[in-house]
Amino acid sequence: MAYRCQKVLVVVITLLLVAEIIHASRMNQADTVTLQEERPLLVWYTDPDIQQYMEETAEKAGEAYGVQVRTELVSEVDYIENISEESVSEEMTGPDLYVVSSSLLEKAALAGLTDPVDQSELSGDYSEKAIHAAVYQGRTMARPFYVETCFLLYNRYYTEQAPATVDEILAYADSFEPDDVTAGVDKIFEWNVADVIENYMFLGAYTDLGGEDGDDMGQVSMDLERIGECMAYYQSLNGYFAIDADTVTSEQIVQDFIDGKTVYMIANAAMLARVDEAAENGELPEYPSERTVVNEEGAEETQTLEFEPFYGAAALPDLTAELETRGLSVTNSVAVNPYSRNPEAAHAVAEYLTAGNAAGLYREADKLPAFRALEEAPTPAWEAVCQAYDEAAEIPKLMELSDIWLHLEAALADIWRGEDASEQMAEFAGLLDGRME
Repeated sequence: MAYRCQKVLVVVITLLLVAEIIHASRMNQADTVTLQEERPLLVWYTDPDIQQYMEETAEKAGEAYGVQVRTELVSEVDYIENISEESVSEEMTGPDLYVVSSSLLEKAALAGLTDPVDQSELSGDYSEKAIHAAVYQGRTMARPFYVETCFLLYNRYYTEQAPATVDEILAYADSFEPDDVTAGVDKIFEWNVADVIENYMFLGAYTDLGGEDGDDMGQVSMDLERIGECMAYYQSLNGYFAIDADTVTSEQIVQDFIDGKTVYMIANAAMLARVDEAAENGELPEYPSERTVVNEEGAEETQTLEFEPFYGAAALPDLTAELETRGLSVTNSVAVNPYSRNPEAAHAVAEYLTAGNAAGLYREADKLPAFRALEEAPTPAWEAVCQAYDEAAEIPKLMELSDIWLHLEAALADIWRGEDASEQMAEFAGLLDGRME
């Protein structure tokens, strides 16, 4: 009887293993696609940072589907116009699919250059925020690819948790006294005050640039009273942290953080990738392994210091208990050109680029994938980064607002240097109103 039970158990285990092998095989093997016209599929993109990823993933997609896939890095100048011109030519020399920022999605859609995606194909694998970033006038026009936004990083040797507000950072700064562990600190809080994406957090909670999908001209507004309070607070931070808007760079900020000179910083995807790279390569300073602290009973005790990773991450803090923040995000998607001679194959390759090899985006291109159904997190900061992105306002799709960022960047720079904040924001709000007329 025992022998028979053992034999049955072996059979069951064998069947389970075979089922698992078959399942894994199906997950790793793409369906073949049929070309309606025998020609390579062409993919256009404008960001040189993703060149390695695009070339390698295109080769993998081609092998998976049995088609030839070519990628081409092109100029971002007149990008949509050039796609349109090449697409309507007699030979259709334009791309079958292309990477497009959410800021250009309205232009692409109105030019008839987007073949809609069934939104049910994206649900569950992407956040609602990412899907809305690919929606124009109620239709999903592309597949979310990679995202950019800002978030907070902090050195865990210097502070135990992320602050809920910038006020808490100021309180930390006021009470800061260097000890054996924090002796190398010379900056409490740093961010690139010359970068409009990082600065947007200071007015984002009280600004609406087109509604949830960023495509509604009726939902463009600014609460100038609350923004005035935020801008006054923003301006006051210059007195605390004295960041020079004319000389600050993201490269220096992230290097200061890696070197243990900074407690808190606002970071983006490229900066995070540099921090992870430095940690992996052993470029960090040597921190003390323990420190002496006074416990609640007033007695001294030794506390072990060993943090892996050395940093923590969180979504952006509010300014105060009363003044909220909201970051800005940019989502790049992959759209299929309806002029493609092989639309079915183009959609298959678009899915492979955005989901099939998404795990390689951060590793190969320092980009944060929009695809969430990853087998493992690409960075220890993944959960916080996803939260920061989901809470951020997406850059609008409205063509009327395409150049407002230069004006906003100039206004924020003037406010940082001491110009009247209310006047600067009123002037910017007037610019928005003029664009909506």
